[in-house]
Amino acid sequence: MAPSYDVVIGYHASDIKFVEKLSAKLEKSGLTVWYKKNQDEGKQTSEAILGCKIYLPVMTELSAVDKNIQEQLSLAYISNSAIYPLAQIRFRYLSPKLNGGAKLMLAKINWCFVFNMDEFDSKLDAVINCMKRDLSNMSPSSGGENLTEAAFSHGLVLTHGPNIDEMEGSSSGIGLTETNAQFWDRHFQDKQEVPWTEFRDKFRQDYGKKIDEELPDVKEDKLKFIINLIYKDIFDMEKTITRKVYDDFCVSKDPHAFFSRTQEYVVAYLSLREVLAMDSSLRIPVIQSLGQFSFPAIVAGLSDMLKDDDPNVRAVAAIALAHAGRDKQDTVDDLIGIIEDEDRLVRESACLSLGFLRSARAVSYVVDRWRNDPISTVREAAELALSKMDAVEAQRCMKVTQVLSSEMSALKPKVA
Repeated sequence: MAPSYDVVIGYHASDIKFVEKLSAKLEKSGLTVWYKKNQDEGKQTSEAILGCKIYLPVMTELSAVDKNIQEQLSLAYISNSAIYPLAQIRFRYLSPKLNGGAKLMLAKINWCFVFNMDEFDSKLDAVINCMKRDLSNMSPSSGGENLTEAAFSHGLVLTHGPNIDEMEGSSSGIGLTETNAQFWDRHFQDKQEVPWTEFRDKFRQDYGKKIDEELPDVKEDKLKFIINLIYKDIFDMEKTITRKVYDDFCVSKDPHAFFSRTQEYVVAYLSLREVLAMDSSLRIPVIQSLGQFSFPAIVAGLSDMLKDDDPNVRAVAAIALAHAGRDKQDTVDDLIGIIEDEDRLVRESACLSLGFLRSARAVSYVVDRWRNDPISTVREAAELALSKMDAVEAQRCMKVTQVLSSEMSALKPKVA
């Protein structure tokens, strides 16, 4: 289990003196703080971010282009930590150095700017007051949910920064044509459902240019990538789009709510891709944590990890996928696909995950491992999985196990 801190600080090594002063200030106020004290603590940093309530990146021209900071930002974002960026130079100087996803993410969050040390205490006092207010609103079991709003029914929540009067805010602003009507009402009026192709064409007509200007660059064709993401993740590849699903996604009645929510979704998706591309040694604790989210891209990412070259990644991904993808039809097939993996830990994970899912369709595959696997721990995992399954075949196998155990006990020599 990841350690829990109120605040984790991310920074470039050149800012260590400032970070030490910052940490001392936060700790003096009663907050628990963690920051990397040597360059070999990459794994600990990931674990600390997964367990923290607030991630505070110290943003400078060097940290803005630091891949470690970009990964940490993405990890904090998808693990639902509140993000409090603190900078010593103005946002307009940092913005050109940030990658697309980080730029869009941070542009929508209020910043604290400390331009000289004379204002350090007053600026940090304002930040600390805000942090404490937000921390007090978190229930012990919420994991920070009170700081966020549910983005959509897929399970991911998006973090929004605090409102602090003393801070110099910055907003990306999508700069769209003023209108009082929502996207749906502008084009479909009183209709309760429309064909996906019609919805797609109207969206492209209204927002194609803004997508090209505002949203982060991706390796794929940008507009095609966004359209496919909307179709697959937001509308679950339905041929007909209903007003209810549209409204549930939009949340608000803002005229450009659908575009804004899509914009947030893209940031979350790209943040996740950044995390899944992390160095293997850092990915293990991250993969474990992803099991709590049912966000489609997380499920797809975990499924892809079942083919990873590292058997440790495959094994942990199998367990996480059983939790994140428990409601997805393809999850059982994906896990069955690795039940004969060359690595014993992966086979054990596949058996245990299928047992967790209680899949009747997987029983014959688990039975095969129970009877035929050459490694005893895999057979034990298969037996445990069968004990969790309600299918008739699983129960019959367990009955056989009980009979065999009884007979073996009877054959053992009696102690005089």
